[in-house]
Amino acid sequence: MKAVGIDLGTTKVAVTVYDKNSGPVTALNAPHHAALANENPAIREQDTEKIFACVLDLIGKIPETLRKEVSAIGITGQMHSLLLTGSDGGYSPLVTWQDHRCGGEMISRFNRKGKVVLREGFGGTTLARMAEEKTLSQWKSALTISDALNLLLRGGGKAVTDPTHAASWGLYDMAGGNWNFNALEALDIPQEILPEILPSGAVTGTVSKEFAARFSIPSTAKVVNAIGDNQASILGTGKDFASEIYLTLGTGAQLSMVTEKKPENLPENLEIRPFPADRYLLVSAPLCGGAAFAWLADTVNAFRTELGEEPVARGELLDKLDDAGFRFMQEHGESDIKIAPHFLGERHAPELRAQISGVTLDNATPGALASALALGIIRNLKSGFPAEQLANRRKVIGSGNAVRLVKSICLAIEREFALPLELADGSEEAACGAAELALESASV
Repeated sequence: MKAVGIDLGTTKVAVTVYDKNSGPVTALNAPHHAALANENPAIREQDTEKIFACVLDLIGKIPETLRKEVSAIGITGQMHSLLLTGSDGGYSPLVTWQDHRCGGEMISRFNRKGKVVLREGFGGTTLARMAEEKTLSQWKSALTISDALNLLLRGGGKAVTDPTHAASWGLYDMAGGNWNFNALEALDIPQEILPEILPSGAVTGTVSKEFAARFSIPSTAKVVNAIGDNQASILGTGKDFASEIYLTLGTGAQLSMVTEKKPENLPENLEIRPFPADRYLLVSAPLCGGAAFAWLADTVNAFRTELGEEPVARGELLDKLDDAGFRFMQEHGESDIKIAPHFLGERHAPELRAQISGVTLDNATPGALASALALGIIRNLKSGFPAEQLANRRKVIGSGNAVRLVKSICLAIEREFALPLELADGSEEAACGAAELALESASV
């Protein structure tokens, strides 16, 4: 049995074909170039149609012999995001997890009214804002980008979502396993605009006749309820959930641990998310991940440009800074310089900004700054995790390009956790996890 796994990322789309017995067979990815320009830097939206066009283009590039063997399609994608569909079938722009147009005062008001914990970039925050602006009535349904693709592949029908996506909007009642209806009423969000919540991996239907004919995929191929990319990545990389820590550094950042029991009294920078099989995921998700390390290269080039020098190619400069940071940590250990990489604020504290301390007249070398930045990124991820959750973990499984390509970050991970770092097998972990879940569901 083979499944297609689709990951709708912030900057790219990935598609993989996964075999039940042998694992990934082929993987394709491409940037979707869907970001929409806006004069207001707080508004972060993407063109929904462009993302879907990229998906269909990649599916068409899968060898036909493989497409004919597909029995299921699994979907994952950027969590927290939200789009709206009209009665004519059209889409609004996708409001991404990077959107921060509400501000702390508005979000605090929403949280008091709804007795919830909404944060910048959450779909629930966007819905509450639109309800306050009286602009929701023109729309038929609210969906994540993954749920909208699920609907598209089926050719229409009932709009559905899963607990991982519902929770990412901040409007999910984890104890009741459904929407937080009291919060919806308090925030004037109409219940009928929300999709029905089905279990992660539930079969939602089969591919449409049009889709099957266009791509030579069997019309019996099942479409499986989408799952959040955080959970999908762990499904695609995890081997022993009780002993592993999962660290992903890409555009954003996530540090995750699976737990059987729901932790209590957590600091505000940590989230509890649903995980398949009635488990929980303890997550730290700073807004600035690998981009924080790239900031140093961009700053160096900005200095060069302003001083009349030619900028260095970004990739080449990042490699040089990484080498310098790695050597510094090996030779000197930790720098006196400390960097808190809150360049984009944080979901729990949008007003936060990056801080650099411990700088003297002679210690701000490229190696010291690069090593301080690598350590700061990992410490920001680890901050607030209860000691009891870390106690029985035996290794860190890393994924994302900032882990695969930046050796100073890898060294920082091993030093901060005092555990071995294992890079996730292969690539496109989230797409593989979605495909694995689809195969498991389709075979039931």
